[in-house]
Amino acid sequence: MVDELQLGNSPREVPPLRIATVGNSPDAVFHLEAAAIRDELVAIVAANFAENNESTEPVPGCPVCSLDELTQRSDVDVVLVCGPVESRVDTAVRLLQNGKHVVVESSFRFQPDHIQQLINLAGATGRFCAVWRPRHAEADFRRAAQVVSSGEAGFVRAVRFVQHEMAAAMLPGANSPSSRDRLTESTLRDLVGHRGGQVLTLISEPVKSVTANFGREPVCFGTGDTAQQVTPTGDTCCQLFFTFESGATALIDVDLACPAPISTGWIVQGTCGGYHSKRQHITVEDGEIYDVAVELAPFDPYLNLHSTIRNWPETSLQKLCLNQLQLELEITRILQPIL
Repeated sequence: MVDELQLGNSPREVPPLRIATVGNSPDAVFHLEAAAIRDELVAIVAANFAENNESTEPVPGCPVCSLDELTQRSDVDVVLVCGPVESRVDTAVRLLQNGKHVVVESSFRFQPDHIQQLINLAGATGRFCAVWRPRHAEADFRRAAQVVSSGEAGFVRAVRFVQHEMAAAMLPGANSPSSRDRLTESTLRDLVGHRGGQVLTLISEPVKSVTANFGREPVCFGTGDTAQQVTPTGDTCCQLFFTFESGATALIDVDLACPAPISTGWIVQGTCGGYHSKRQHITVEDGEIYDVAVELAPFDPYLNLHSTIRNWPETSLQKLCLNQLQLELEITRILQPIL
C-alpha cells in the first residue's frame, strides 16, 4: 500500500512538447494550430526574421518574438523552421549551433550541400534535425511502404503514381493570371518533389537515371459565348520517370490542369505480388493470386515528433535521425537538378 501511494497506479505523465516556429507563413500557422488541438503539444512562440517583434500573433494567444530572442530562449523543445526557402537552412544551422532541436519545412529548391551541412551539425551537436515531409504520413503511402518493407511482394519491379486534378489556382476567378501561374508551378514542383522522395523511400536501390517532362495544358471552362480559356504561362503537368540499377522503374504522373480527375494512389508491382488501393496482392505457388487488406497502426507525425524529442538522445533515435537526413541528401541530390 505504501508503494502504491509513493509510486502511483498510473504511468508518469509525459509533459507536452513545447514548439516554436520561425517565419510568418501558412506552414508556420498550420504547425501552431496543430499544437493547439493536441494535448501533447503546446505552442510557445512564433519568431519572425525581422529585428523586432511587432508582427501580429499568427494564432490567438501565441506571442511573437525575433529570431535573436528565440535562439536565447530555454523554454522551447523544438523549432519548426518555415518562411522563405532561401533562409531556412541558414536559420536551422543557427538554431542547431545554439542547442535547439530543429525541423525544417521541405523544399524542392534545397541544394545537396544544404542537407550535408545539416547532417554535419546534427552529428556534431547531438541535436535532433529533420526535414518535414508530411506526405510521408499519408495512409496510402504508408500501406505501400509496409508491403514493400515486409518483403512479401518480392523484388519490386515497378512503382506507379498518377494524380490528375484541377488545381484551385487554375480556376478562372483565382487571383491574377501571373500569381496563378506562379502558384500552380510552385505547387506542381513541390508535389512532384514529395512524390519523388516517396519513390526513393519505397525503392532503396541505386538510381540509374531520372527524367522529368514538364508541360502546360490550356483549359476551357464553359461552352458557347460563356466559354473561357485559361492558358497558363507556367508548367501544369509533369511525368517523372526513374530507372534503377536493379532494373526497377518508377513513374510519377501529375497534372494540375485536368478537368477529369483521376488518382491511382500508389501501385507497387513485385515478383511475388504487390499493392494497390489498400490491398496487398499475393501470388502463391500454384499461381493463384489473392488479396488482403493492409492494416495500419495509427500514426500522427506530431505525436511521433513528441515521442522522439522526449526520448532523445537514445542512440537508436540518433542513428535513425542521421539515416533520415542521409536519405534526404539522396533525394535532394537526385531531384533538385531537374526540379
